[in-house]
Amino acid sequence: MRHLRESDGSPVHRRHIHFHHTTCKDVSPLHDILHAEAGAAYTKLRDSQRAREDAEDAATAASAGLQRTEVMVENAIREIDAAAKKLDRKTPALAAQRTIFPAGISPVIKPDGQAQLDVLPAVRIRMAPFAEKGDMGDALASLDYAEMLHRTALDTLNLAVAEVDMRFAEEREARRAVREQLASAHGRLRDHYKAKPAAAEAFFLREKAAASLKTKKPSTGAKPPIVPGSTT
Repeated sequence: MRHLRESDGSPVHRRHIHFHHTTCKDVSPLHDILHAEAGAAYTKLRDSQRAREDAEDAATAASAGLQRTEVMVENAIREIDAAAKKLDRKTPALAAQRTIFPAGISPVIKPDGQAQLDVLPAVRIRMAPFAEKGDMGDALASLDYAEMLHRTALDTLNLAVAEVDMRFAEEREARRAVREQLASAHGRLRDHYKAKPAAAEAFFLREKAAASLKTKKPSTGAKPPIVPGSTT
């Protein structure tokens, strides 16, 4: 029997425990017990793997949502910059643009994630003297709305990432349970077949058997189809 390692990953663990689960069915009372135990281990791993994949999908969607709100914040900042320019054209002595963005808008729109939120309080303080002038009120309202959405999107992403971490920990625990089940079953079957312990190996997936499940290359002389992105 091959002794699995954590680095083998969930697909390999699932294949081995499912093979063992199937071959133990309707052989003897001991085999029936092992069949039930293996079935439980397989189901736990299958479900935990799917839960982790679902959590990763949710995290991807949350990341896309965060990216969208970052663009909204950047656009609101550009709107403030445009409103400041308009004020300066009308009344150059105000120096609104230089006051609000002393180093330009790049240092304000370049940050991502939480860092994007962290730079906004200083911007609000610098634009306060101009909040009631020209188009600045509308620009400020746009920033308020974009910041609210961005903060919500960031919270959603953080929760989604935490969910991925939790689900992956559960999946790794399920892998460990599979390895323990296979090792325990191997020992009990060797005891069961004490006159011929090697007979126990028939209930565990061998590497040769696993390799035979892989798709073979065409033997007709025809070239296999080229996979997009491959170099052959």
